Amino acid sequence: MSLPRYKQVAAMVRGQVADGVLSPGAPAPSGAALSRVTGYSVPTCRRALRALVSAGVLVSGASRTARPRVPGPGGQALADAGRALSAALAARRRAAGLTQPQLAGLIGVSVTRVGHAETGRLWQSRPFWESADKILHAGGELLRLHDDYRAAQLPSEPAAETSGTPSRTGRTESPAAVTVNVPGVVTCITITWAGGAVTTVHPPPGHRPGTTGRGLPEQ
Repeated sequence: MSLPRYKQVAAMVRGQVADGVLSPGAPAPSGAALSRVTGYSVPTCRRALRALVSAGVLVSGASRTARPRVPGPGGQALADAGRALSAALAARRRAAGLTQPQLAGLIGVSVTRVGHAETGRLWQSRPFWESADKILHAGGELLRLHDDYRAAQLPSEPAAETSGTPSRTGRTESPAAVTVNVPGVVTCITITWAGGAVTTVHPPPGHRPGTTGRGLPEQ
């Protein structure tokens, strides 16, 4: 007997994960996208995605509406940490009686940025969460949840060492540095990496406009 339709869809997605078509950390196709490819109904395709999450092939998204993902660094712990952070921001904002545009205006960012933070697209830098925590009187809760999310996101990343690390040849090598030439006054530079991690780099003390700054990214 042939497999039920949702299991056929699940098998297709499972094969994409196994073959590397869907890389670690990548979002799975949506139910609508799978429906267009397979010709099966959207509910059937969504059932297949839920089955894959239950089987551990995929992990839940960072919010209720976010698509499930292929397990990456952090796996389900990362998804849980992201969901907790997004939910806390939305709950704190509503408790303060603020709309997303109002909170965005107080922080000094776009409404899209706040909307992304509340729906699990967590590419915002730490200063964003510092401002949100202060404005919403969260008492450090949002910062703690943000740091938990970053820790789950980069579980194997070693802390930077300013004294250098020995190489395979036995010599001590300096840690990697980023050189940036930026005209004008710079307070910080935010880098969003391909994997979704966000790094904020602050110019070193004494940095002058128009000069080259070298420094280690914040962990």
